[in-house]
Amino acid sequence: MSFVNAYVSNEDAKKYDLDNLWNKYNIWPNHKMPNLLNSFDVHQHAWCVDKERGYWLFSCGRVHNYDSPSGIPEPTSKEVFILHVDGQNIEFILDSSDLDPSESVSTDLYPIQFAWEIVSMNPSSLPTLSKADLLTILKEALTIYKCRGIRNLETNKKSFFKFNF
Repeated sequence: MSFVNAYVSNEDAKKYDLDNLWNKYNIWPNHKMPNLLNSFDVHQHAWCVDKERGYWLFSCGRVHNYDSPSGIPEPTSKEVFILHVDGQNIEFILDSSDLDPSESVSTDLYPIQFAWEIVSMNPSSLPTLSKADLLTILKEALTIYKCRGIRNLETNKKSFFKFNF
């Protein structure tokens, strides 16, 4: 089996403490779990999961800029992901940037085009897996997740991206 976009069962959400994982990275009171789940059509967490290997990728939302001109924290292009591998959570902060024009494809087919770049990775390796191994797993998961996972399949169909790592 490989990665698939899916909704998280209530049992898995509790097992992996996904509410608190999400809340750790989200500053706005109205964006806290579990209340935020009520705003979605499907009132469950979403992830990209490989059940056979016990791996999953969970988006924790955007990184905020606290030095904004307005004085109010503003979301950036950086996004926090947790990759769960071999019982460990690896925190990735990824930035999405424009594709180099030479790498671009038809905008009629793919109006959403970007490149993923790694801003940070913690930890950078595990006792059983090297950094290169972890990046390979991350690429596998992001290839399926695309830009919004199961919550926005239409946007995913219109997405083309590359990895700059």
